[in-house]
Amino acid sequence: MKKTERDMHHIVFQPTFGNRPDQYIGRDGVIEQFMVGLQEPVGSRNRCTLFLGQRGMGKTALLLELSDRAVKAGYVVARVTAHEGMAKAIIEQFQLNGSAFFKDDKRKLTGVTAGALGFTIGLTFSEAAERQYGFRSKMSLLCDKLAEKDKGALILIDEVRTSAAMREVASAYQELVGDGKNIAIAMAGLPHAVSGVLNDQVLTFLNRASRVELGLISTNLIRAYYERAFKGMGITISDELLDRAALATRGFPYLMQLIGYYVIQYTSDGGTVDEAIMNKAEKSAMGDMENNVFKPILSPLSDNDKIFLKAMARHGETVSTAKLQAALGKKGPAIQPYRKRLIEAGVIEAPRRGELVFAVPYLAEYLLNEMKE
Repeated sequence: MKKTERDMHHIVFQPTFGNRPDQYIGRDGVIEQFMVGLQEPVGSRNRCTLFLGQRGMGKTALLLELSDRAVKAGYVVARVTAHEGMAKAIIEQFQLNGSAFFKDDKRKLTGVTAGALGFTIGLTFSEAAERQYGFRSKMSLLCDKLAEKDKGALILIDEVRTSAAMREVASAYQELVGDGKNIAIAMAGLPHAVSGVLNDQVLTFLNRASRVELGLISTNLIRAYYERAFKGMGITISDELLDRAALATRGFPYLMQLIGYYVIQYTSDGGTVDEAIMNKAEKSAMGDMENNVFKPILSPLSDNDKIFLKAMARHGETVSTAKLQAALGKKGPAIQPYRKRLIEAGVIEAPRRGELVFAVPYLAEYLLNEMKE
């Protein structure tokens, strides 16, 4: 196998936060639903989508994929990470990414005409518009200008959370939809952060948005993906080790990328995966999980929060609150602050009443190993 082909594993598997994998596994329906929404009338529920998921569930990668597909569907995209200056960043992204469609626009407007129309050349605002208009007005002008080229506007916001900037952008979006502008928005964030946005009095209209929870992926789908990917790389692997690799991911997208990456890295060109390679790949993958997931999750937590989590870990991935109260020697109200904080931090989830689970696979085992050491 040529080295250039060998290096494809850096594309097939991208085990780095924020990178986009070669293919999306188990998210086809989510992507298709959003793309269909872009073809629906302005104001359609599917044109305003909230993606919820814990760390490592592929939220950022999904936004990258939606960006590429939207561009092909005739949209100009502004993709930002939520921060206080994001309104200005969104305007700049639209100007930058939309400028290619106005290269032949050589009009140079001056004086009153320029101020009235809002632009000088292409998507560059006139001095008067730049000085006098806010985010909403500038977005309205940009939407109208893009419509001249039959282009829509799509805003993608990652790591969404409640803030003054979020209120400004979301409120402007609602008004632009009301004005019939061809605009859509997709946001991604941790469940508790998105929940905060939905509970914000200014942003309650977002409760009408399409809400998508990004959960674990079927290990059967992962196994099929591994089989195709390894075969495409000229790597031979037994059914038994293929099963083991898929099951080891526990359906966690980031871990799926890690294990696939290391299996290919440790297997010689045109070689065969054996148990030693699989052991090494799993060990390396778990090392990355420790450094990139477990430690960042746990480091901001208090000692008492960690005691709570270790009590949970002794009961496995899932524990009833009754057992947890008994293990901690505390009554219900006493554990509520810990429960609330850890859910908001994205460390644990409460899928059913009276039950808590770890939000990230293998975190329970990691805590147990910490206790042994």
